[in-house]
Amino acid sequence: MKNYQIGTYEEAIEVIEGIGLLPLAKLVPDYPSLDSITSKEQWYSGSELDPWMWRAEFPVDGVAAYGKFIKKKSVLISRELLPLVRIVLGSQQPLEKRYDDGLVSREALELYWLIHEEPGIDTRVLRLKAGIEG
Repeated sequence: MKNYQIGTYEEAIEVIEGIGLLPLAKLVPDYPSLDSITSKEQWYSGSELDPWMWRAEFPVDGVAAYGKFIKKKSVLISRELLPLVRIVLGSQQPLEKRYDDGLVSREALELYWLIHEEPGIDTRVLRLKAGIEG
């Protein structure tokens, strides 16, 4: 695996588009993560070079999905790879059917509709609209 070192949002986009899946923190041995390819000093700085801020920009810009897709760890998945991940991790049944069958919670259904109505919604806005604390 290539040894990446990046400093800008645009460079992060190139990495995500190039490898398809980028965990925020170490998840797979000898595989890059956003924290391993960026400067520790930039994290939580609030500047445009802050990788923590980028995680919310990728979905809004349509670059990558951001979520806890693997082992409950935060991961960025490129827009090209996302349909395949959805097939692997998702169900073929419609969400409403899974809700009716008791396989999906009311909260999950509500989150789905909020996201469906506003694609690319910032996670902080989603939490506010859904009434989720934290």
